[in-house]
Parts: sequence; structure tokens; C-alpha cells
Amino acid sequence: MKTFKQHLKEASMWNYIYKKNKGIFYRGVGRGGQGTGLGVLGQGIYLTWTEGMASAFAKRQGAGGVVKKYKLKSNLKIVDAGGMTDGDKDWIDVKAVMGFAPQQHAGNDKMFAAMLSMMLEEKGYHGAVSDDVATGIVIFKKKNVKEIK
Repeated sequence: MKTFKQHLKEASMWNYIYKKNKGIFYRGVGRGGQGTGLGVLGQGIYLTWTEGMASAFAKRQGAGGVVKKYKLKSNLKIVDAGGMTDGDKDWIDVKAVMGFAPQQHAGNDKMFAAMLSMMLEEKGYHGAVSDDVATGIVIFKKKNVKEIK
């Protein structure tokens, strides 16, 4: 059975952002519907919790870039890549197996992103969140994200 302190730690970053935004997140996309994401948190759909940051990413996509709004499922298990919750142990362990320190990454390497996602999914996670709004959140599977038109 978990202690009150364990529940409090788990409820920090992700739960706070999710509740504050009522499950609504943003993505800046280009004319073809593609967004950006370096793969730092894994492979999937990168989102941010501020419309302003999504707007900056949309502008980077060139003419025709837009901000899209998404609703995330409420029961997602998200690992904290910032090291603030109990989930950070899983983040640290997976990164160590891959030969990286917790905040290290392989840049825009698709194999790194795919391996990171796969290993975190094996631990039951649906995505990862950073404490940096620009890095944002990655959701590994499209089925957990619904665009709001």
C-alpha cells in the first residue's frame, strides 16, 4: 500500500498540468499537418500545455502553420522526465540501460526515440512529460489523443 507521501509525489507534475488544462493540449503544425519533435522524450505525438508555445512551433513550420488543440485521455500513465516523481526512477533506469544519463539524449535520432518509447511502454507508460514547456509532452500512441475541431 502506498503512503500519502508516495501519492503526493505521483500527483505532482503530470496531474497538475492535466488538471490545470482540463486535459487540453496544443501542437503547432505545418500545412501538411506535421508537427515537430526531436524525440528527446520518445517517439509519438509531441504536445505542449501552452497555446503560445504551440504558436511558436507553428511559425517554425512556415506559411500555413497553425495551432491545433487536442484532448488527452484522463487515465494515462505518464513518466516524469524531469525527475520529480516516483516515475523518475523508471525514467532513470531506462535511460541507464540505453547508456544515457537522465537528461542526456541522442538529438534527432529516430532509433533512440523508438527504443525509449518501447522500453517505457513495457513499464506501462503511455507517454512522458518534461518540466520544460518547449520539450513538452509526448504521447506514444495516437489512440490516446483526440483532436478538437
